[in-house]
Amino acid sequence: MTKRLLILFVTLAASVVTLRGQAQPQQPQQPPITFRAEVNYVVVDARVLDQQGMFVAELKPEDFQVFEDGKAQRVTAFSLVNNPLERVERPLFASKPVESDVRNNMQAADGRIYVIMLDDLHTAALRSQRVKLAARQFIERYVGANDLAAVVVTSGRGDGSQEFTTSQTRLLRAVDKFMGQKLNSSTLNMIEDVQRRAGTPAASDPASDIDDKERGFHARNALESIRNVANYLGNIRGRRKAIVYFSEGIDYDINNMFSSQITEATSVIDATRDMIAAATRANVVVYAVDPRGLGAEFQDAASIQSFPDDTSLGLGLSSIFNEVRLSQDSLRVMGEETGGFAVVNQNNFRDAFQRIVDDNSSYYVMGYYSTNDRRDGRFRKIEVKLPDKPGLTVRARKGYVAPRGKAP
Repeated sequence: MTKRLLILFVTLAASVVTLRGQAQPQQPQQPPITFRAEVNYVVVDARVLDQQGMFVAELKPEDFQVFEDGKAQRVTAFSLVNNPLERVERPLFASKPVESDVRNNMQAADGRIYVIMLDDLHTAALRSQRVKLAARQFIERYVGANDLAAVVVTSGRGDGSQEFTTSQTRLLRAVDKFMGQKLNSSTLNMIEDVQRRAGTPAASDPASDIDDKERGFHARNALESIRNVANYLGNIRGRRKAIVYFSEGIDYDINNMFSSQITEATSVIDATRDMIAAATRANVVVYAVDPRGLGAEFQDAASIQSFPDDTSLGLGLSSIFNEVRLSQDSLRVMGEETGGFAVVNQNNFRDAFQRIVDDNSSYYVMGYYSTNDRRDGRFRKIEVKLPDKPGLTVRARKGYVAPRGKAP
């Protein structure tokens, strides 16, 4: 009898194991956040819009084709991310939402991932309040209850930063400590240099910017800050990662290189390339926001009381306008080359902030192992196509820069 019971027990156990093996686990609504293990694994986020600009959420893996440098790639991972913006409920008796003071590890990080970067190195001290207002608006109205966000300052000030959190209160507290420390305009410095040397034997020498070395250092420091954040975020996949960069733009003219400026200009250009390479490799999107709004060029011109009488020096309003144009161009490059955009010459950031939320709320995530595993540091062009879906527009990053050197 005992032997029969033993045989029956073994048979039932085997049946249970078989049934469990046949059961299909439910697919999670959102892909989990995981960490990258292979260097040649490429993740592409794609937004698909119809002719009315609305997101299309009914597509399947077989609808997509991914090409790298013209060669078809086999997509090994595919998922749809569709995260509505969750608001913290506000009690009737409170003027603002009341955050819970209890945190635990069971709360899922299923929202958007933002790094709010405040560029104090390229924000004038008297315009610090503009940055605070813009950043506070983004946090209070466009960062959801299920989002993870951090605050970083380009100068590296620890007291003005905040690690990843879901607490708007902590984020706002870090923003309120912001203070710009941008150097004087290079045009203003050169005007003062001309005026200082007037009537001396050196009066005919070319005007120089006394802050040129420090200006180049600030530019490299800001770009390296973006690069370091991108490298950190590159370890995370399964989510779109965004840097919301509040800055007046890189304050260095890389086109006007005198013999004493060649080294600094070259280093700034190299730092820009390294930043873009890191962001594209890590699939990090940069949204650059100029808090100055409309009339930025006239704001800087107001600090100059008079211009030199010698127009051949090129130190007039056009010089100020050129500075502002170059700084805003640097913001445009950051956005366009990483798959984001720049917000310049605008006083109303509402539409731009909503577009940032939309970009990071609904999209398709596709992953593939690149057929080109060479670590040559070259740019790899990515194309995402929907060959059988005419009328739909695909928005995805243009490509990435391959790593260089030996694998770590």
